[in-house]
Amino acid sequence: MDMLSVNIAALKARLSFYLGRVRQGQEVLVLDRKTPIAKMVPSPGMGEEFVVVEAKRTPAHLKRIPVHVAKQRTDIVSVLREDRDRR
Repeated sequence: MDMLSVNIAALKARLSFYLGRVRQGQEVLVLDRKTPIAKMVPSPGMGEEFVVVEAKRTPAHLKRIPVHVAKQRTDIVSVLREDRDRR
């Protein structure tokens, strides 16, 4: 498989695509104005460190979790705007 080359702007715009190619085993050379600055390569032993863990509880358990209902109606948009204005 040939190595892909991509400039930074294209990499940022289509990062998921290039990460998918790396996941498939292809190397990607990252360029800054035609100058190589980095190389993305598949992780050695990729996939071996992941372990499937059985669930401790069933989804039916979620129905028994108590739900707290707000005592008054809240305008979520105004709450978000207030939060944004404070930052």
